[in-house]
Amino acid sequence: MKNLVLENKTGFTTLLPFTIYELNGNIFYSSDFVNKIEKGERLNFNIPAGRYTYEGAFIKLDNPIKFKPITLPNKERNLPKKKYKIIFGNNPNKCSIFYSTGIILFDEVFRTAPLYVKYGIYFHELGHHFYKTEKFADLYAVKKMLDYGFNSSQIGRVSIFGLSSESMERKDFIIKKLIK
Repeated sequence: MKNLVLENKTGFTTLLPFTIYELNGNIFYSSDFVNKIEKGERLNFNIPAGRYTYEGAFIKLDNPIKFKPITLPNKERNLPKKKYKIIFGNNPNKCSIFYSTGIILFDEVFRTAPLYVKYGIYFHELGHHFYKTEKFADLYAVKKMLDYGFNSSQIGRVSIFGLSSESMERKDFIIKKLIK
């Protein structure tokens, strides 16, 4: 295992397989998330600032990879932003934001979830400062994740892990925005 310490969102490229791990051992990003390398295609990707370990090989680029920008709809509301304390506990809604107490309550199932899943759900909850509509809060999360340096394949996995099977319309909305 090799160490990877990034001060900023960073772009990479490779034709070889790799796996990047969080320090707790969770897979953070992998060439297996997409099928480009197995098809002999180059994979360009970003990694957000942070500390990781990895196996495999890739080349650091001078700049992050640019993705098609996400355009957000007009705000439906504008609640004041604040710093939230994140806690884990029993939550039948998977995750909830409590504006008055400054708490975001993740269900216990997310305690060991990969970091990109936690970020995606966290950004969704923050999106409710501006949007009542769930799919618009989802879109806010997609934009924030791309801005931070996450990849579309990670974002797609958030919707699989974080949304219920009844949320196919929201999953479809996210995927269509990512592949446009």
